[in-house]
Amino acid sequence: MIEDARIIPIKNISILEVKPESELPKDVRAGVAAYWNEQISHNPKMFNGPVFSVCDMAVKEGVVSLRCYISDYAHYKYSETKELGQFACRNLYAGCLIKSVDDRYFVSLNGRGSEFNGKIQFIGGAIDPNDRNAESGNLDPIVAALRELEEEAGSEIRNSIYDVSDSFLITNGKKYGIQTVFESNMDSEAIIVSFRKYKAESGNDEIDKMISFEKKNIEDLSKYNEQQDLGVVDLLMIVINDGAH
Repeated sequence: MIEDARIIPIKNISILEVKPESELPKDVRAGVAAYWNEQISHNPKMFNGPVFSVCDMAVKEGVVSLRCYISDYAHYKYSETKELGQFACRNLYAGCLIKSVDDRYFVSLNGRGSEFNGKIQFIGGAIDPNDRNAESGNLDPIVAALRELEEEAGSEIRNSIYDVSDSFLITNGKKYGIQTVFESNMDSEAIIVSFRKYKAESGNDEIDKMISFEKKNIEDLSKYNEQQDLGVVDLLMIVINDGAH
């Protein structure tokens, strides 16, 4: 079962980087290392990159403030299996929902190269320490989502993005996803063709295919209730019914 998600429309967001209040205890560090070694023995493609862990969140009238510190993916994955309390890693990530010019909303169906094979997700991933606004130098979820979009779907689709609209924070208290609607100047057929071309040329099998929804087929979302990342179906229902603006 997918855990209930809290979906918060965002008017503005700030991400403040802080130092962790204390180091991980030795037994937690040992547990993380042992768990990660076991995971990569089954899936050598898994990569233990840096992630930010959210330690505090404040929300007031659509203004979201997050405080976070640098951690890593192994710590986050171990936190999913153990109740670590204050020592848990609460992953901060960013992604996008692509809106075509013919008003279809695209997400990804993950493929064999993903540890979440068969699950629908927004295209995205963990916010990297280099994902920063060029002017302010602050961590920027839009920068992260655009980087992930190019890595996973190719430069043609990434370069088709001409505007961003609504953003949402999705959280269950264990992970925090910042999802933004990206406006593409491509129609739905062109997006599908472009992705297939990128997939064939790159050999990237993290995404099996791009799938889309609109008002005409919104009822099809229900079949993904047990096959989704946190909040995907609920947010698609909101965006499709209300329209991003």
